[in-house]
Amino acid sequence: MRKCDFVTDMAVDALERRSLQELADVRRVSEGIVRRLVRVTDDATAKRVGRGKGVYLTYDCTPAALSSEKGLRTVSGLIADALVELAGVHGRDATVLVAGLGNPDVTADSLGGAVTAMLDTSPVSEAERKGRRVRLCAIDTGVEGRTGIRSADTVEGLCVKLRPACVIAVDSLATSAPERLGTSFQLTTAGIAPGSGVGGDKARIDKTSLGVPVVAVGVPLVLSLGTVLLDFARDYAATIGCEGNEFSLRSLIAERRLGTLIVAPKEIGLHVEAAACVIAGAINSAYGEHGAKRGFTPPKHIC
Repeated sequence: MRKCDFVTDMAVDALERRSLQELADVRRVSEGIVRRLVRVTDDATAKRVGRGKGVYLTYDCTPAALSSEKGLRTVSGLIADALVELAGVHGRDATVLVAGLGNPDVTADSLGGAVTAMLDTSPVSEAERKGRRVRLCAIDTGVEGRTGIRSADTVEGLCVKLRPACVIAVDSLATSAPERLGTSFQLTTAGIAPGSGVGGDKARIDKTSLGVPVVAVGVPLVLSLGTVLLDFARDYAATIGCEGNEFSLRSLIAERRLGTLIVAPKEIGLHVEAAACVIAGAINSAYGEHGAKRGFTPPKHIC
């Protein structure tokens, strides 16, 4: 398989492409949400899956679940519980740093900033902090093309100063499955390389580089047109019972420069809004001072 054939940040996409679905623990939860848990614990498995070692947890939601307040609350609660478990920060006095990755000027890449804007990071005095379990901090890293600083370097510098107990990195992801656009949530302890799914920054944000646990949280909001075209052509050829000329298809895609295009759904703004609301609600619930009291506020278009 050529590297250009398959562009995705989603571990479950990689499992499906390599016919390794049996490695995932699949469970159906309420509101039609499907939980897929993959543990990559050794080098051999990492090589088979094509992903680094760590835990990969995915919640695949139906459009109906993300179109109701109950469904949004359900997935947000599931993510909140998963964050606490994966990060290992359980109610002790600590600092949790949330890094919003991506470019706020590009809608499909603005998830990180949209999440940090909704977080309960209001400063409090030392007296008010007495008895508070967790101090929640957040930063929008921007992209190197605008700041001249790699996202990984920004987060590393903050870790030196703040000494957080863990880092939660939020970013838009790429998928090879159109049905997962805006409807899946992935959490992983393997860290993240911002923009790597679409050929961007390769510097990683993970436990090895920062010295503290990292949980990367993301939603697939874009896909590679080249990947989709190749998959569609193969499926169509199989459906009509013919054998297509893959070499000619690759040549045509390359000639028209279609393989370099990254596309997003036309409802991308609504997808970002809903996903940000779910993830921010989960982080506030898990670590925010007033998260549990304030509760979950669904996007306006849902109501």
